[in-house]
Amino acid sequence: MNASVWTRTTRLVSLSALLWSGHGQAQTFDTPLPVPDPAAITMVDPVYPAPWDVSITAVPLIQPVAATNPHQPLAEALKVLLQPASHGVSAVETTDKSGLLRFYEARDFRPLWVDAHGLTEHGQSLVKRLSLADEDGLDTPTTLLALIQTGATPNAPLEVALSRAAVTYAREARGSRIDPTKLSKSLTPKLDIPDGLGVLQHLAQADQAGDALWHYNPKHAGYIALRAKLAEWREATASLAETTGISRTAEGKRTLPLQLNDFLSNMERWRWLPLNAGDSRIEVNIPEYTMRLYGHGTLKHTGRVVVGKTNTQTPVFSSVMDHVVINPSWGVPYSILKNEFLPKLAADPDYAERHGYQVIRKDDRIVGIRQPPGERNALGFIKFMFPNEHAVYLHDTPQRNLFAREERAFSHGCVRVDQPFALADALLGSMGFDEARLKSMIGKGEKTVALQARLPVHLTYFTLSIDETGQIRRFADIYGHDEKLRVALLKAPQRVLATRR
Repeated sequence: MNASVWTRTTRLVSLSALLWSGHGQAQTFDTPLPVPDPAAITMVDPVYPAPWDVSITAVPLIQPVAATNPHQPLAEALKVLLQPASHGVSAVETTDKSGLLRFYEARDFRPLWVDAHGLTEHGQSLVKRLSLADEDGLDTPTTLLALIQTGATPNAPLEVALSRAAVTYAREARGSRIDPTKLSKSLTPKLDIPDGLGVLQHLAQADQAGDALWHYNPKHAGYIALRAKLAEWREATASLAETTGISRTAEGKRTLPLQLNDFLSNMERWRWLPLNAGDSRIEVNIPEYTMRLYGHGTLKHTGRVVVGKTNTQTPVFSSVMDHVVINPSWGVPYSILKNEFLPKLAADPDYAERHGYQVIRKDDRIVGIRQPPGERNALGFIKFMFPNEHAVYLHDTPQRNLFAREERAFSHGCVRVDQPFALADALLGSMGFDEARLKSMIGKGEKTVALQARLPVHLTYFTLSIDETGQIRRFADIYGHDEKLRVALLKAPQRVLATRR
């Protein structure tokens, strides 16, 4: 059994444990059951701790109170199941109630997914969406769905299991399966993971809970196109197994055929972008060595870029551009100062002066290196600034010859753009700073120009994309991120691990 199947199986067994007693038949609340040993069932969640997916310890089941309200027996059972246990370790901390408990408390523990007759309309819509989870590269809870299809008793554990499955889907659709920062220090997207209470409230208010749940997945055109190609690939291969063999790209280069992981890893990285990436934005796809500027949803400018070397990788994250600097000076980053400049200065005290750098000293110690504006400046004549923890940005470069190369990973991490003044014109032209005026400012001192509107910038890493003709384009995994993500997805911990002792 491979790792992905094991992960899915253990997760589904845990859902089954929620729904079934140890005697081979569905639990009901018509007859009181003996109080179980609180240590008999241990449930932990290594991925999603409180507030939404805290452990639910075994609690005594009580005979429902007779009531005219058809929801009352289920509501009473839900209340008992979700309340903190009075023995041993409580199911939820009293100072931070779980999202499930708070959600059902607000509705007086009325069930959402099931009633005395089976699945409600909301429940049917949810189950349909869960059954299609693999269309988006997510896990389908097949054991839970099989139990429902074979007539599982509509009881409180089933209601809770469906709520937990819904929250798991929503969180994983937003990227919670993997922590990118643990794969590489250059992967620092800010994930927007919803909390369980908010998910359940959103689904409860929706006309179609399943449709509302699906919308937690990315809606970017690139993701939708990749999702459609995944469906085509599955139909063509008639198998979810990864294939082997050699094929060729359109350029005639030998390459491995598409595998399931090619789709899943790239679809996962789409989840690292904000749900709303901005109709006007800059995208840099690192493996493609390409930058694109969109204005109100329309492609305004595209160009080649030079990205970081394998040992000084361009990071993957999103930020907001707010200003442009004409005739910039360059303060050499500490890492370059330490690893490159200081050894060269030790060997040749005149190295900095001969290459146009200014040495900044304090108490006879070198504390910095500055390169003034000019033709020899490493940043060229213009740089585009978006504050970030990596101190990277887009900029011009005097090394124009590098843009003619097919593979362009040569920088210390910043992104060098091929047509910087054309990009600046697209950004600042409406403010009176067109390309001609900007070029006339060269050599006249450093000047900062603030953008009229802040512009989202996304440094991305897609090795698989769909072009405007609908054809699949593949790019080399220059930093090895694909393999790291593949392994991480296979090793992703179980969402809920239930163990009987």
